[in-house]
Amino acid sequence: MKKLLLSTIVIIVSLLLVLTGCGSDETTPVTSTTTTKTTATTQTTTSTASQTTATTTTATTTPSNSEDMYGGIYHYGLSVAPGTPLGYPVESAPDAGLIAGLALERLLLVGDGGIAYPRLAESWDIDVAGNTMTFHLRQGVKFTDGSDLNAEVVKWNLDLYMEAGKATNWSAVDIVDDHTVKVTVKGYQNTALSGASGYMIASKAAFDKHGIDWARENPVGTGPFIFVEHERGSRVYFEKNPDYWEAGKPYLDGVEFVVITDPTVRSLAFKRGDTDGMLASGLDAQELLELGFPYVQRTGGTYVLIPDSANPDSPMSDLKVRQAISYAIDRESLATNLGFGFLRPAYQLYPGFEATAIPGFQGEQFNPEKAKQLLTEAGYPDGFQTTIHAFTRVVKNEYILAIAAMLDEVGIQTTPDFPEAGKYTEYRFGSWQNAMMGHGFAQWDNFNSAWDFYFGPTQFKSAIRPAEYIAAKDASLAAPESDPVLVQKVIQTLHDYQMLIPYVEEVITYFERPGAHDEGAKMAPQTQFWSHLAWLEPDAR
Repeated sequence: MKKLLLSTIVIIVSLLLVLTGCGSDETTPVTSTTTTKTTATTQTTTSTASQTTATTTTATTTPSNSEDMYGGIYHYGLSVAPGTPLGYPVESAPDAGLIAGLALERLLLVGDGGIAYPRLAESWDIDVAGNTMTFHLRQGVKFTDGSDLNAEVVKWNLDLYMEAGKATNWSAVDIVDDHTVKVTVKGYQNTALSGASGYMIASKAAFDKHGIDWARENPVGTGPFIFVEHERGSRVYFEKNPDYWEAGKPYLDGVEFVVITDPTVRSLAFKRGDTDGMLASGLDAQELLELGFPYVQRTGGTYVLIPDSANPDSPMSDLKVRQAISYAIDRESLATNLGFGFLRPAYQLYPGFEATAIPGFQGEQFNPEKAKQLLTEAGYPDGFQTTIHAFTRVVKNEYILAIAAMLDEVGIQTTPDFPEAGKYTEYRFGSWQNAMMGHGFAQWDNFNSAWDFYFGPTQFKSAIRPAEYIAAKDASLAAPESDPVLVQKVIQTLHDYQMLIPYVEEVITYFERPGAHDEGAKMAPQTQFWSHLAWLEPDAR
């Protein structure tokens, strides 16, 4: 369930499925234990204390009568047209899957703080020693074509993901009984359960009746909304599912996604009230704040430099040089002058998340003289020449230009480089010489997912992987559930070896039109649209 929160690459307010507890309880998670075999009412991927974010919200209106919550069409601007297919989730691109999520539900979702919430699976057992996850399906649930949700249908869906190579750590999906399925993994890590939350369940009956080509264009699921039409490049429309399994949901009569590619036009549409929600940062967010729009603020991802530390011929193979680079960066100035109030200084990875942040951590405070001293000790009294490769869609150019100027001041003559996507991909999945990569580390439902994603065998190969790092990340992944202390040890090791050099952390701001309520924005770890919780006040319909 990985989804990047850096505003420079977030181009739509991402849409995901509902995230609630059993029955009508909107926020009841599965609680956590640390036993090796977890009972059917426990969650082992992350504990309820982990990955807490600082969230700021403005006051919202609470209806005096629940009837006031029902009705209206939620309108929503997309910056790009969704990819296809919408209805055959194993083939869906992320944006298409997120939109189709209004109709297609998942077994579970992982929310803010790494909390697992039951959806189509009302509970599960985790057997760490046996490498299995057993899901107990909610009974009495029907797809919108009238067919039943059962173990056969779930197995069919999950087998498709395995056959497509999207569940690479899974070895088998077995039916235990009509409403129970068991997933066997090749090796259990505490990212397994959060990984299972990424797979949507579509109707097998609809697929069998109409065939794959029809299914690709028509999502048929158990969700709170029914797919109506997709006008390519223009709009996607869903209407309320009157037979949704969760009593009293959804509140809306429908949801319409409208493609508005021009950012200025998209902003104007929101200000006019044509759309109901908008992610914004920088000057756009500052303007919307001044205009008084309701908002939710959350911690986002961390921007980092990744030095060429694995190449013995690189000056940055010396830890003192990497430390000098860190001391040369004035993080406070970057956040103040370039963030418009929506950046925070970052001396460690993910500093804004309470459980992952190392208590009392100081890092390399801005000290150009200390940077010069370390360069001299490393044998570079006159500095050296280097380059920062950064992709504009991931990191804003002005961040890299400012850092290059700071490094120049201590003798590290730095050339900013902004390659096209293909060349940047070559660097990211290959190597680079005597240079740094400017990248962004996303927030994750379970932060243990980040280690192998960014520093596994396929990415950023010019960065060292010390034995201490390998040991720390393996221990953190092997715990029955995500342990904040073990996550902190990984982050400490990343810093000790300067495998990456964080400099700022983003603040994500989601604005709502007055009278529009995307309640999921206050709960989710990523920018998600929890469609069954969204509602509109009467005057906003």
